[in-house]
Amino acid sequence: MKFLILAGAGKGQRLNLSIPKSFVKLNGKVLFLYSIEKFEKFVDRIYLALPEDYMDEGEKIIKRVYPNVILVKGGATRQDSVFNCLKLIDGNGIVLIHDVARPFVSKSLIKKVIDGCEKYGACIPIIKITDTLKEVENNFVKKTLEREKIFFVQTPQAFKLKLIKEAYDKCMKTGLEGSDDSFFLEKIGYNKIYCIEGEKNNIKITYKEDLIFAEFILKKWEKE
Repeated sequence: MKFLILAGAGKGQRLNLSIPKSFVKLNGKVLFLYSIEKFEKFVDRIYLALPEDYMDEGEKIIKRVYPNVILVKGGATRQDSVFNCLKLIDGNGIVLIHDVARPFVSKSLIKKVIDGCEKYGACIPIIKITDTLKEVENNFVKKTLEREKIFFVQTPQAFKLKLIKEAYDKCMKTGLEGSDDSFFLEKIGYNKIYCIEGEKNNIKITYKEDLIFAEFILKKWEKE
């Protein structure tokens, strides 16, 4: 089976809005619906993590449109929310983990990530860095980094279910923190995390400027 975990419990503080990021509307539609629409044909079950105090509101929206989506109370951090979802999933198969904040993921990218996971056990999308990178300490340049070896990482990331559950279990018990799911695999010594080329349109909405850019993308696509 294939499962999807949607991490959508973030408060979105950097957006400086009064509502959580998942409930921000793009073109009149709440953010988490964009991801569900893209993934629903690829997976057997979807787990959506939302802020605890917005569960009722999320349920009203989901029941009306996607009654089979399972809502999960999010935790204090992203990894807590993902872990809460993982604890509800049993058996074998593949689990995809995606950030609700990336509404423009393509179906093509989803398929490529699944294919890579089926072959290697873990697959993540990455983007080449074109800018020069500096390591800075106390406002002074320490050194220039080799950008050829450094990449931006995106979601969705896909993993064999037993593998990612083992990684999360071990790291959560030791109190290890990470903002990226594949990081936990690295920490248990898994060295076959396959990388595929990500997509520039697969932007992450973090700041208000990102919302403006997202609206621009939607309007452009509508015209095309």
